[in-house]
Parts: sequence; C-alpha cells; structure tokens
Amino acid sequence: MENAKRIFCPECEIRSELLKITPQKMLDEVLSQPFVEGFSTPLEEFKRRLSICKTCPSLRENVLCAECGSFVAYRAHILKNTCPFPFENKWETSKNCNF
Repeated sequence: MENAKRIFCPECEIRSELLKITPQKMLDEVLSQPFVEGFSTPLEEFKRRLSICKTCPSLRENVLCAECGSFVAYRAHILKNTCPFPFENKWETSKNCNF
C-alpha cells in the first residue's frame, strides 16, 4: 500500500488547511486591520458579535459560519454586515433583549 497513489480530495485538502486556522489567529488578523470609521465595527460591538457567534449552532471549526461560509471574525468586523442565521439576525435580536 505504500506505493499506492493518494487520490486528491478537494474537501479533505480544504479541511486540513482550515484546521490550521485557529480562532486566535483569525482574531489577531482581523484586529491588525486599521479601523475605518463607518466601515469597521467598533471594538465593543465586534466583541459582542463574536460572543454571540461562539454560542451559535451554525459555527463550524470555531471560525466559520455554516449559514454563509464566511469567517465569523471578518463578518463581525464589517459594520454593515448582519448575522445570516435563518429567520433571525442573532446580533440584532440579542441587542434588543432586556436581561
């Protein structure tokens, strides 16, 4: 079997690369981007959005949103973005809660 050729599987390759991306690496990368007024989410709101994503059933590999396929840290970083969770913008819903 050691001489057998390995069959290329795009899904397996993507998964192996994805495992190299840790939530901390992603967070560091996003936070290294310059803040642009009107485009970037203010830091406290960004943290709030990420905390919601961390509890979401659609979070995959701790960095991806299964609903839209984006890296959650990048999606949360852009001010105009909304949560793509079906039938509920979790970012907006939790903002309106009175705990």
